[in-house]
Amino acid sequence: MDQQEAIKIDYLKKKRQFEEKEDDILFQRDQGIRDLEEIADRTHCYLKDYVPDQEFIIQAVHKLERLKDEVYEAAQHDQKQIEQEIEELDETYYREIRILSDQELAKKESDF
Repeated sequence: MDQQEAIKIDYLKKKRQFEEKEDDILFQRDQGIRDLEEIADRTHCYLKDYVPDQEFIIQAVHKLERLKDEVYEAAQHDQKQIEQEIEELDETYYREIRILSDQELAKKESDF
């Protein structure tokens, strides 16, 4: 295996890891949202008959909505960070390939 193939294999492996990390973040985000929605539904369902002050239930549901927003924001932040890491990985990969090509070209020219 030549250097260019090794660089490409390493690049693809790292990119796949970032993509898997991004998929995991999306899965965790979706699971967190489902859990919060389930809590909101159960809170409303179970407490509506037992809590005379409906304002308490409304406040609890609003707090859960804010938590959902925080989950979305955290996931979006993590996604942007991964996108930036992928961009840096891409730049590094293309720079390494370009340097390697330049070195090979210089070597061929010096052989003549």
